[in-house]
Amino acid sequence: MDREHIERMIENKYSLLLFFLISLMVVSILSVSNFTVYSLTVSFLSLAVYAIMLSILKAHRFLFIAYIAFAFMALLFHYLAVFVLNSMPLGIAAMIVYIVMIGLIIIFMIRRIFSEKLVTGDTVKGGISVYILMASWWQLIYYLFWVLDPNAFRFSSGVGQKTDFLYYSIITMTTLGFGDIVPRSYPARVFTMLQAMVGQLYLAVFVARLVGLHIASRVHHK
Repeated sequence: MDREHIERMIENKYSLLLFFLISLMVVSILSVSNFTVYSLTVSFLSLAVYAIMLSILKAHRFLFIAYIAFAFMALLFHYLAVFVLNSMPLGIAAMIVYIVMIGLIIIFMIRRIFSEKLVTGDTVKGGISVYILMASWWQLIYYLFWVLDPNAFRFSSGVGQKTDFLYYSIITMTTLGFGDIVPRSYPARVFTMLQAMVGQLYLAVFVARLVGLHIASRVHHK
């Protein structure tokens, strides 16, 4: 890959992030039947997403390395908990680390996007990327509730699996609410309500503002 292609990728940083996020979602859905393949591919793509987001945030080199190392260690603890030790507490601890890390980076990503001096189509893609990230963050929250309490959700199929919560998170965030997955525990109901509110407010306020600024900047330069 020559220098021109690398510079173009850097300029389209949000497009690259959106590509990896969509790839992560597609791979996680297609590989769910094979847990080993699912774990390895999702882990690789997740680390790539972390690296891209930290690059977008222009994190200090030390912070960049520390964050990636921390994410790698969380993945390692997760694998130890699932494949070697069969330890639920260790798996739960790793999951909480994921939730905190992704939550913090979503906050910084939102601040970064709205501090951009020039709003372009790539910036709008950044807003879409954050929307997908929030759906993934809530997915982890729901999955944690389910691990802690298997009766936290009722599934129409009778049996739930991890990818069901990505589906549930997206239909909740878009307020589709098909009713095939129903929150039963109090924490699950509260977070479902909060996600529906945040999802609609984000689309109505943040993404609309980005698109408006993008249109205004195009008119200004004509």
